[in-house]
Amino acid sequence: MSLCEYWHLSTLTDGTESAEGSWDEVMRLIGQAHTMLHKKGIMRIQTDIRVGSRIDKQQTFHDKVAAVNQLLNTDEEK
Repeated sequence: MSLCEYWHLSTLTDGTESAEGSWDEVMRLIGQAHTMLHKKGIMRIQTDIRVGSRIDKQQTFHDKVAAVNQLLNTDEEK
């Protein structure tokens, strides 16, 4: 799978990206991103990550964004 197929871009905040997948898939994605940028001549890269996992329910990043948008739309209607 290509690098771009793993990315899910955030629509709620600027300057952030979110990636979903297994631990190995996400860590491989970060490694691929660093390798790609180094090959383009960028000498130094820093990646800060926040990792979350849950096993009580299935919920994708897009599900979370949809839930927030629904709450925002409900508040606008009041």
